[in-house]
Amino acid sequence: MTEFDYVVIGGGAAGCVIAAGLAQDGRFSVVLIESGARDKSPWIHIPATFFKSMASRDVAAVVSEPEPSLDGNRFAVPQGRVLGGGSSVNGMIYMRGQKRDYDDWAEVHGCTGWAYQDVLPVFKSQEANTRLGDPFHGQSGPLMVADPIYKHPLGAAMIQSAIATGLPANEDFNGAQQEGAGWYQITAHKGRRKSAAVAFLRPALHLETLTVLTGHQAQRLKFKGRRAAGVEVIGPEGPKTILARKEIILTAGSFQSPKLLMHSGIGPAHHLTALGIEVIHDAPEVGANYQDHVGAPVTMRLKHPIGVHGADKGLKALRHGAEYALFRRGLLASNLLESGACADTTGEGRPDVQYNFTPFAPGPPGTPPLEVHAVSVNPMTMRPKSRGRLALKDANPASDLHFTANPLDRIEDLDTLRRGIRLARDIFRQNPLAELVTDEIWPGPDVSSIAGSNTLDPAIRKHARTIFHPSGTCRMGPGPASVVDLNLRVNGVTGLRVADCSVMPCLTSGNTNAPTMMIAGRAVGFILADA
Repeated sequence: MTEFDYVVIGGGAAGCVIAAGLAQDGRFSVVLIESGARDKSPWIHIPATFFKSMASRDVAAVVSEPEPSLDGNRFAVPQGRVLGGGSSVNGMIYMRGQKRDYDDWAEVHGCTGWAYQDVLPVFKSQEANTRLGDPFHGQSGPLMVADPIYKHPLGAAMIQSAIATGLPANEDFNGAQQEGAGWYQITAHKGRRKSAAVAFLRPALHLETLTVLTGHQAQRLKFKGRRAAGVEVIGPEGPKTILARKEIILTAGSFQSPKLLMHSGIGPAHHLTALGIEVIHDAPEVGANYQDHVGAPVTMRLKHPIGVHGADKGLKALRHGAEYALFRRGLLASNLLESGACADTTGEGRPDVQYNFTPFAPGPPGTPPLEVHAVSVNPMTMRPKSRGRLALKDANPASDLHFTANPLDRIEDLDTLRRGIRLARDIFRQNPLAELVTDEIWPGPDVSSIAGSNTLDPAIRKHARTIFHPSGTCRMGPGPASVVDLNLRVNGVTGLRVADCSVMPCLTSGNTNAPTMMIAGRAVGFILADA
């Protein structure tokens, strides 16, 4: 078939939710188009091996131009290129963000209908939480959300030390308050990852209303007048055009959704015209408003070999493999990012720094973990002020994007990491963690974090890295200047929506997998209401 009622482009978390939701309605034919492969790799489904997935063909990095705010270093952002997208290769942390994030969408950014009271029912309807229920959680949805079944002793030590600094204990980062330290809930259950492909798409694969095409790269959209009518793709059998009777929905993420719009003539007119691309609609904000969480992991060497270094080699690997194969438990059942904290470092009553606690030493940006037994307290910005931009390099859809991230362009973001590093060092000074560590690997003993120090900022700029949460490049808003309207319809044309994390007007305070699936769930309702 080359003609369907709905064409969904991008098989990541959002695409899986939308394609399944539309197909399960039963009235319409749906095709899901994904450039990557099926989620068959064993590394995807074993929680602890997501690091191997990150180094596989299922992930491709988008690399920025040299960044002045990083002293000329580039900013590389890995992206899932497999069915399930980021939900198939991420660290599985289930974090929705703060109530105020969504209230700000409505009140500050004009996105009425997207306040917390509007989105909470969608979160709950998607969730099958194994421990928590009303008023903040659901227990009968398709997405399994559970406590980690393996809890590394170092995670417990980091939680206790964080509480010793004055942070409260927190047993639910998605509940009444986000502030505190504790164990995360994760999208894994009984030792298996629960990606969007597993939770949402797999139950719908048997439906005659659903077609899934992997290994098909979308090139550009085709229009009849101002109506999106189809998409040109290149697949294993060569190029072809897939037509949409009703709508096309872009769910290709914060890089590929705006890229496809621009190659199709929707974007800044002066930019497209200069590249020889026919302008369908002048949309200056396509590709603008790029934002991401940025981290800089404070890392210390352990006195004894009690981290996870070497756990994938030799007899240790055999023991862990046997325990997992026989019982679906042990270290391989861990997401390795089991615990963390959210801290208010400004005293304004709202957490602004998130910490991931890890029983290993992250390497420099874009490199594997260090070959040492170490532990890391990783501070990251929660509401970055810096904004970047995407643009096309030329009119060839196969070319890379021109990407400027500006990750620490605003001094407020650098200052947030300064405060985050100071608190991380304070956490390391508390017992029981203080008794377990020796020397500091990063920033290192020669780098002072005292206010006014002239050594911390260069260290941050050298070591800062993405937290894998790019967003905002197809901003939602109430007026025609925004890329999409409040029902996620692309302004200036018909028959076209964007429904992924690129529509966020402002990045949520925490991981973006859960909010992306919420956006997709709302999109299903909008689409069916217009059907």
